[in-house]
Amino acid sequence: MKKISKKIIPLIMCFLMALSAIGCSNITVTEDNKSSGDNSSIPKDGIVSEEVFKKLKDSGDMQLFNGSNDDFTYQWMFMGTDISTPRDLNLLVNPASTDLETVKKEADTDKVYGFKFGEESSLDAKTALSIIYKDDLKCTAADIYQVENGKLKKITTATVETSEGTTFNFSLKDRKGEFYIVGSDPKQAAIDEDNDSTSSKSGGSSSSGSSKREQLAEKSEKVKEQLGIDTSKGTPNKNGKDKYLTDPTPAGKPKPVEWNEKGNEVDKSKVGGYCTLSITCKTLLKPENRKVAISNGKGDMIPSNGVIYKTKKVKFYKNESVFDVLLRETRNNKIHMEYEMTPIYNSNYIEGIHNLYEFDGGELSGWMYSVNGWFPNYGCSRYRLKNGDTIKWLYTCDLGRDVGCEWMGGK
Repeated sequence: MKKISKKIIPLIMCFLMALSAIGCSNITVTEDNKSSGDNSSIPKDGIVSEEVFKKLKDSGDMQLFNGSNDDFTYQWMFMGTDISTPRDLNLLVNPASTDLETVKKEADTDKVYGFKFGEESSLDAKTALSIIYKDDLKCTAADIYQVENGKLKKITTATVETSEGTTFNFSLKDRKGEFYIVGSDPKQAAIDEDNDSTSSKSGGSSSSGSSKREQLAEKSEKVKEQLGIDTSKGTPNKNGKDKYLTDPTPAGKPKPVEWNEKGNEVDKSKVGGYCTLSITCKTLLKPENRKVAISNGKGDMIPSNGVIYKTKKVKFYKNESVFDVLLRETRNNKIHMEYEMTPIYNSNYIEGIHNLYEFDGGELSGWMYSVNGWFPNYGCSRYRLKNGDTIKWLYTCDLGRDVGCEWMGGK
C-alpha cells in the first residue's frame, strides 16, 4: 500500500482514521532521559533510552515525544505495539539547507523547508512525525523529497494542518540524508509526472505500484465529484468543523473523544465493559466487485462467506476506543491489519484488513465501521466504547451505500 494513496480516502471519507488509539502512555521522557511525570520533552542530546522504549513496548501503549529548534517544533509518536527491538534512539530533528536552492529550482517554488535527523539509522517501528512552523506558510498540501544526482526524488506525502501556524504530518522509516518539504504548487503535478517518466525510462520499477494507486485515487475523486460529493476537507474550526475537521455530530449520537487529552488515558487495570465485534467483506462476494478484486490480485483474500472475524463478544478496558479493540482482536487472532495515524484527524486510518485494502474493490472501496448501526463521521480512534456496543467493520465498494451508510455516499 503506497503512502500517497493512504491519505486520499481519509481526506474524503471522514470515517478514517491513516495511528488513536491505544491512548497515551504514562511513560514519558524528561531532560535527564528518565521516564516520569507528564513531561514528554526530548532530551537536549536527543537520545531517548532503550529503557523508555522497552517500557513502552511492554505496555503496548502510545507515547508522544516533543522537540524544538530555532526554526520549528516537532512531535514524534510511537506505538508500543509496533516496537520490535527496543534501543537507544536519537529523536532530534534539525533544519537542513544544503540542497535548499536546488529543490526550489527543481520544484519551481519558494515553499521549501528542509530538515534532517540527529541520527540516520532506520526506524523499525511505525511512527508519525509532525513538524510545526509558527507562521502560516500558505500550504494546503505537501510532499517530502530528497535530492539524488541533482534531481528530486519523492519520498512520501504529508498532510497539512493550518489551524495554528502550519503543521506537516507524515511517516518516515529511513532517516538518512536531508529531506525537503515542498508545499503545494500548480506545477507540482508536472514535476511528479516528469520524475515518474524519468524513472520508467531508466528501467526503475519502484514507483509503478505507487503510480497505479495514485491513478486509482485520482479516478476515485473524479467519480465522487461526478456524484456531486464535496471532496474538499474544509478548514479546522470553521463552518461548523472542529479542530480535527469533523462536522457536527448528529443529535443523540456520541461525540468524538480525544484520546490524547488529559483524563482520557486507557486504564487497563479496569474493565470498561463488553462489546460485540465483527469484520466482514460480503460486498466482495458480488460478482462485479469480486471481478475487480481478482483483477487486483486479491481474489484469494475473500472468504467464501465474506466473514473475516465472526461476531464475538469481547472485553474492553476503561477509555478504550473502537480502534483499540480492533487492534487487539486482529493481533490475538493473527488477522492481518494495517493502519496509519493521521494527526490532522487525530485518529488511525484502517488501510487494510486480511490483505484487502482501499481501491481493491474499485474506486469507491475501503473499510468503514459502524457502532450500534450508526456510521460515525469521525475516526475509530476517537470513538470511546460503552458497555453493550456493537461494532461492525465492513468493506464497502460503493462509498458506504452498499453497507447502509447513506450520508457518506449521498449527494
